[in-house]
Amino acid sequence: MQYNIENGPSYAVLRTTMDRGDRLMAETGAMISRSESVNPDPEIGGGEGIGGMIKSAVSSSKDLVENAFEAEADGAELTLAPDHPGDVFGVDVGQDGPIRVNSGSTLAWEPTVERSSAFNDAGGFFSSGSLRVLELSGTGRAFLSAYGSIVETEVTPDDATVVDTDHLIAWTDGLSVSREQDGSIKSTMLGGEGIVSKFSGRGRVWIQTRDPAVFRAATGGGGGGDGGGNDPGIDPGDFL
Repeated sequence: MQYNIENGPSYAVLRTTMDRGDRLMAETGAMISRSESVNPDPEIGGGEGIGGMIKSAVSSSKDLVENAFEAEADGAELTLAPDHPGDVFGVDVGQDGPIRVNSGSTLAWEPTVERSSAFNDAGGFFSSGSLRVLELSGTGRAFLSAYGSIVETEVTPDDATVVDTDHLIAWTDGLSVSREQDGSIKSTMLGGEGIVSKFSGRGRVWIQTRDPAVFRAATGGGGGGDGGGNDPGIDPGDFL
């Protein structure tokens, strides 16, 4: 499979060219267009035939339903995009992984990539209770999306990195993470928890330049907390 990321960083799309038998998993609703020779096949829980891509620890119905696209001819094309404005990037899970990922940032992944819940309390990591921390492991490529542009930061043992948690997309598994409140970040002013994550050790962190809590406030969504302040008409996961 070959791929190009086009129209980034504001309105990125993932355009793939697949050979016969190539298969790509994607979030529901991510497809823009496909060749007629690409067969879409909804999967529940990853399906036994593809190695159980989503382990039982991932409990959300949104995560348990996904689309599998399989090429039935060489040169078949499939185009995908996230449901929010922003950029898309690819990571080699076999080389960089395991990787911890904001569950709202997954767009597509090869069948050899496994997704599972990373923490027992993963539902409370982000200010939105609808988002969790997923672990991507195995081999193959995964494609992640950002709300806004993407910043990649190298973390070294002598230089820890502190990130507004709502800006997090992903980080490499070897990093240590501690969390604390920080009254200096903008989500506190918007009624959110004001949580930052401190990464130490050696690895990489991927950050999105826009904060969905700010978007929610600008569109009348109210506070960026984990339940009561969100506008019921807006799913916070739609903007991560």
